[in-house]
Amino acid sequence: MKRLFFKKAVFRYIALCLVSVFMLSSLTACSNEQEVKSEGMTITLDKSYKESTLANTTWYYTSHDGLVMGIKSLKNDVEKSGLEVNSPQDYAEGYIRANNIPGQPKIKSKVSYIYFEHSRKVSGIEYKYLTCIYDHDDAYWVVTFACYKALYDEYKAGFFKSADSVVFDE
Repeated sequence: MKRLFFKKAVFRYIALCLVSVFMLSSLTACSNEQEVKSEGMTITLDKSYKESTLANTTWYYTSHDGLVMGIKSLKNDVEKSGLEVNSPQDYAEGYIRANNIPGQPKIKSKVSYIYFEHSRKVSGIEYKYLTCIYDHDDAYWVVTFACYKALYDEYKAGFFKSADSVVFDE
């Protein structure tokens, strides 16, 4: 009798473990995130972003309400262009000037990158941008997130989550 009880308890324990494993694997499979890898950089984006193309970008993804793009600039190429850049701050200032970004955005720091926010009207529609600049080895990376200005507060935390996820190959 004790042996039968023990066998049932072991069977229940194994069944519970299997159910737990299946539940955890299904949660992982249903993740709403994707990893984008390009030229030694990896970033995690929401699955709503789909790969697209845009001239002069290293990678470019769009969603129904926004976009995110990455641009890799080799430091040698930046130097050859005549722009004097000694830091990510210098690069950000040059990037703001070169792209005629309005409003003199304030450049702020996070642990692994600097960033600035700005707005711009394109074809009569107001957009808000979060631009992040990473200094990695021989290149500066610019990662820009954008959406309709009215939606920016809703998307801002997700933009920063993706920006914080950036890692580079060693």
